[in-house]
Amino acid sequence: MLPSPLIVAGVCTPERRRYAAGLAVATQRGLLRISTRDDAAAPTPDQPVTIALTRDRRDVERFVIDAGIDVDVLHLDIVTRTPSAPIVCVVDARHMLDDLRDPSPLDEHGGPGDGDSGARARRAVTLLEAATLVSIVRWEHVTTAELSMLMALASHLAPRARVRLSRGPGEDIRALIDSAPSAVDEGPVLERAGWVRVLNDEHDPYMTDPRVNTVRYERLRPFHPSRLAAALDEIDTGRFGLLLRSAGFCRIATRPGILARWNQVGSAMWIDPQDAGAEAALTAQDIALTGLDLITGAVMATLDEALLTDAELEAGAAAWAAFPDPLPDWPALAEDPLPRDPSA
Repeated sequence: MLPSPLIVAGVCTPERRRYAAGLAVATQRGLLRISTRDDAAAPTPDQPVTIALTRDRRDVERFVIDAGIDVDVLHLDIVTRTPSAPIVCVVDARHMLDDLRDPSPLDEHGGPGDGDSGARARRAVTLLEAATLVSIVRWEHVTTAELSMLMALASHLAPRARVRLSRGPGEDIRALIDSAPSAVDEGPVLERAGWVRVLNDEHDPYMTDPRVNTVRYERLRPFHPSRLAAALDEIDTGRFGLLLRSAGFCRIATRPGILARWNQVGSAMWIDPQDAGAEAALTAQDIALTGLDLITGAVMATLDEALLTDAELEAGAAAWAAFPDPLPDWPALAEDPLPRDPSA
């Protein structure tokens, strides 16, 4: 039995819309395309629908309100605590890597909170990580070796998802249900992300390729902010391979007592405060790194150079406050901070 509703997502608008329309026909369902217009039709509880999410955050928010699915939208990410629908992420094989490195903002026409550089790449990786099924379309135009790499990359980013070279929307969804009937209830969406699986020691991608690897970076010391900025610039040059995705938690010496969320995709980087006044953790840095042709030892050594030295560590927080800090300023934290556990 096919679940209802089905969510079709992806940053490639033409491919996503074509796929959603085909899936609606194949499953004999009505197609609801979410809109922010006041006269947009809302779904009804007794009408099975296939829902096409656009890349616009406001469309996702409207889906939350109209469809009644328990979703929070935080920093343009989708966080589902009690999911009730599988997410099909449609990926165009011809420009999957470009999407993950796209520096453009999420809303090309502007809008409050939507103009941050790299937000489109962040949406691309977030939808991949949230997927129940990653359906790769237009794969016929890509070489076998590149397909192997792309499928392994999708599997590393979303190890709990079914990654499939699309044979058509109807066949794709039937194959998903036949192979994994429980896929319609995979638990919280954030638990599907590869970086969360790495931090939980549960990363087990089904597909692998010699060019794709994922490692965990754990260290006890805080980062020196200016050396961290220099390290990130060095890694971004590509000298050590292509770091496509890294995510986790970190601590910055000039911002003591605050656990920060580390969130990088392509050349875009966000380090945002997550928790203030928390007890010191045994591990200051806990970050999953996924890359292509990545020289992991060199990447880790570069990050290590950004950690506090013995002398700096012994000097204490009062001395750390004098360190130059080129990282973006943080807003004041709310009294009720976000949970530290990404699966909470």
